[in-house]
Amino acid sequence: MRRCIEHRSFIPVAEVPAAMPEGISVKYCVHWPGTAREITPDSVQKIMMKLRKGEWTDLFLSDDEDLEECYINLEGDGTLYSLGYVRHEGLAGEEGAWWSTYDPEYLGSDEETDIGCSDGQSIIFRETTTADKEAVMTAIEYFIRTGELWNGIPWMKNWDEWVEE
Repeated sequence: MRRCIEHRSFIPVAEVPAAMPEGISVKYCVHWPGTAREITPDSVQKIMMKLRKGEWTDLFLSDDEDLEECYINLEGDGTLYSLGYVRHEGLAGEEGAWWSTYDPEYLGSDEETDIGCSDGQSIIFRETTTADKEAVMTAIEYFIRTGELWNGIPWMKNWDEWVEE
């Protein structure tokens, strides 16, 4: 018989967070409802302006136009933000890990937020949110420029492992 074990670890903020580099690493963005658009040097500034002004409260970023592998997504309501990164969706073990922002005061809580998820059905739980808008904005721009998670924000890493009993 097999059972699934859920793993969780916490990655703290770096003492000296990485500086913002130039360039673009991630190719596509989607603001719902919409289709994937290619990210250009000009569009990075427009994306960040719309996010900072609160005109956009959701965003998907990926190198895959279909957003099926290795993507980061933002869901927010202007006061709370849930930023998550998925690596190889559907895989088990650490290869299929996912990261999210988190609020230490709500860990283990089943409290739901009022954030309207862009897919129209998912629930955003309070434990995976943060109120630190500036850190979230910096993490998004850093991801666009590097394709990596910014170490200036704390991350909660999750993965499932199937074990034989």
